[in-house]
Amino acid sequence: MKKSVEANTYIFPLPSVVVGTYDNENKPNMMTASWTGIVNSNPTMVSVSLRKATYSYNNLIDKKAFTISIPSKKHILEMDYVGTKSGKREDKFKKTGLNPVKSGLVDAPYVSEFPVVLECKLIKYDELGLHTMFIGEVIDVKIDEEYLNENGMPNMSKIDPIAYAHGGREYYEIGAYLGRANFMWQISLLNDTITSDGKKEIVEFILNYYNKLDNGEPIEEFKNFFNWNDFEIMNGNNFIDSFEKYNRWYDDVNNTFFDRKHIIEKLKIDKVNQNEYKIEMDIYFRAKTWKKGQAKSRNIHVKGNIEWTLIRDKVTKDFKIKKYHIYENQV
Repeated sequence: MKKSVEANTYIFPLPSVVVGTYDNENKPNMMTASWTGIVNSNPTMVSVSLRKATYSYNNLIDKKAFTISIPSKKHILEMDYVGTKSGKREDKFKKTGLNPVKSGLVDAPYVSEFPVVLECKLIKYDELGLHTMFIGEVIDVKIDEEYLNENGMPNMSKIDPIAYAHGGREYYEIGAYLGRANFMWQISLLNDTITSDGKKEIVEFILNYYNKLDNGEPIEEFKNFFNWNDFEIMNGNNFIDSFEKYNRWYDDVNNTFFDRKHIIEKLKIDKVNQNEYKIEMDIYFRAKTWKKGQAKSRNIHVKGNIEWTLIRDKVTKDFKIKKYHIYENQV
């Protein structure tokens, strides 16, 4: 049963960003903010809400410009300090050792060490109450190249931004990759297309297998998934063609990786004949691994193309995996 906690700003999580401005003497200043977000896509606009008491408030109005710098987790102490002290009384850039860079497009500085920067021209502002909402048009976004993925898009895991929970005034990590927006539901029982023509049972079979694999369930739970008298698993040079080999492989996986998750990003099911199906999947695998002597665990991210041959047992009428080929690409 839900309990009322009265009206409050409990939206989780909030971003943790640093707003950059110049004062009337062109001294660079920065402040940490979480009351910020996207307000329009074309033209691209963002908002940031500030109290009049902040030093940045009048800076933003006078210069009609601001930047939003997104820090990585490694700069959480500097970000927290910047959000506590006022630019009226000290030079926060000098104190933290962070370096201001003058934008070439708007009259505002940004933080050199932070991986993502939005350069904004003030469009309008509106006094809402305690806070004034400033809306800026994003003139450009700059991202350090090392934080981009192979498609030239920002890589969230590398950027490693910080989330803020207003209720307890707490910072949090963003967490692990969960899947692609607008695609996850399509690889589920919510998608009538892949569950039509009697394929729902197959989708349930696939999801059940990977769920058990990620949970590290006892080996006995996998006995009914394979046609043990006639099957093969190919994973690079690793060839498995017996329950004993599968058992050893599964033990090695459990001893090597933890916090495992297979995320199916594409699924194709083709009927070969009355009792046989060809399954093609694009899978994103993430996990953590640790070896003796390492200071901390290491994150593993692998993209793989997987092909199954699935047959229906003539006696039990249950589906069994006959062939399981894995083609991996490390990311």
